[in-house]
Amino acid sequence: MNASFPPLSEQERTFIREHLAVPVPELLLQASRYPNVDIRKMAGQIAARQKARHKLPAWYANDRLLFPPPLSVEQGSSEATARFKASLVGGRRLIDITGGMGVDCYYMSQQFAQTLYFEQQPDVARAAAYNFAQLGAKDRILVRTGEAIAALDSNPEPADWIYADPARRDSQQRKVAQLADCTPDMVAALPVLFRSAPRVLIKTAPLLDIDLAVSQLGGIREVYVVGLDNECKEVLYSASKEATESHDVAIRVRILHPDGSVKHAFDFTRQEEADTEVPMQEPMTYLYEPHAAMLKSGAFKSLAARFGLAKLSPNAHLYTGNQWLAGFPGRGFEVVAVCKPDAREVAQYVPDGRANLTTRNFPVKTDDLRKKLRLKEGGDVYLFATELQNKRKVVIVTKKTYIE
Repeated sequence: MNASFPPLSEQERTFIREHLAVPVPELLLQASRYPNVDIRKMAGQIAARQKARHKLPAWYANDRLLFPPPLSVEQGSSEATARFKASLVGGRRLIDITGGMGVDCYYMSQQFAQTLYFEQQPDVARAAAYNFAQLGAKDRILVRTGEAIAALDSNPEPADWIYADPARRDSQQRKVAQLADCTPDMVAALPVLFRSAPRVLIKTAPLLDIDLAVSQLGGIREVYVVGLDNECKEVLYSASKEATESHDVAIRVRILHPDGSVKHAFDFTRQEEADTEVPMQEPMTYLYEPHAAMLKSGAFKSLAARFGLAKLSPNAHLYTGNQWLAGFPGRGFEVVAVCKPDAREVAQYVPDGRANLTTRNFPVKTDDLRKKLRLKEGGDVYLFATELQNKRKVVIVTKKTYIE
C-alpha cells in the first residue's frame, strides 16, 4: 500500500503543539475562536496525544504522527512493552495479523528485514502506513488492508514469526477476555498461521487464566507475564509448531523499566511450583509484597523459596524475612508493629489518621476497613490487613525502607 494518507499541515501541527496542555472539553467550547481550524480533528489529535504522553513518549514527541482515537491509544501497547516484545523475536520476516495503531509492529519490525502488517479498517491502515513512513520504517513494513486469517489461509506467506494481538472488545465495545470471544479466535487460527510460520507470539489480556489459555491453544513453549510500573500489563504466549503437549511450559515474569529493558526476571514451571514447600511464619523484620505480574504468574511458593522467605499464610501471598532483599520483584517494607484490626489500636501508629491500606486474604473490603479504622488515604505509613497461619486477623504496620 502506498503511504499517501493526508499529513497534518504545518498550521495543524503548530496548533497541536500550542494547545497540547489544554483540556479538550475547554478547547471544544472555544471552537468559535478558531474559524479556520478543524477543531474536532485537532481535539481528537490532542486528546490522543495526552493519553500517549507517558505511554508512548517517542511518538508523543513526534509532531508529524497521526494518532487514532484516544480509546485506541488506551487499549494499545505501550512503548516499553512493545520494545520488550521486540527482544523476543527476530529473523528475516514478521507478519503482524492485527496491526491496529502499529506500535508493536513498528518496534518488532526492527528485528526483521521485512514485516507484513495486516489491518481490516482502511482508515487505520492508511494512518499506520503514513506513520511508518514518518518513523523511517516505510521500506521495511508492507501494509495490507484486509482480514489476515482469510488471506493467509488462501495464500500462505513464508515468515519466521507471526504476531497477534486479538481484539478484546465485542460488537457493543464491551471488554472480553476469553480466547473464543476475541477477534480473531486464536485457537481456531493457529493451524492456519502455522502454515506460514513456525512461531507465533500471542498477546492476551491479563485477566485470562494462564493455564486455561495454555491448554486451549496447545503448542505453547513459553509464557511471558509482563509488568510495568505497578501493573501486570499483558501476557504473551509463544507458540511453536513443533511443541509437544507434554512439554512443561516455562513461565517467565518480566518486570520492565520505562524504556522496556528488564528490571526483574523470574522463571519457573508449574511443576517446580507444585514441588516447592514453603514455611509459614509470623511477621519478621521485613514484609514483602510481590509485584502484580508475579501474582498473576502464580509463582507463590517458588518466589518464597528463591528468595529464602516465609509466607504469612498459605493464601495471603505476603512474605516475610529478617534480611533486606533489594532485588525482590515487588515492594519491601520494614515492620513496625502487628496489631488487631481495631481503630484505637491502629491509631497509636497513625497519629495523623493517614495511611496506605492494603487487604490480603482478609474478610473485609479495603474501603470498608478504611472507614472502620477511621483512616484517610496517604501518608508514610503502610498497613497490611491479613490473616496469619493461625487464622488470626491482624493489621501489620510498616514503613517503606530505602536500604540498598
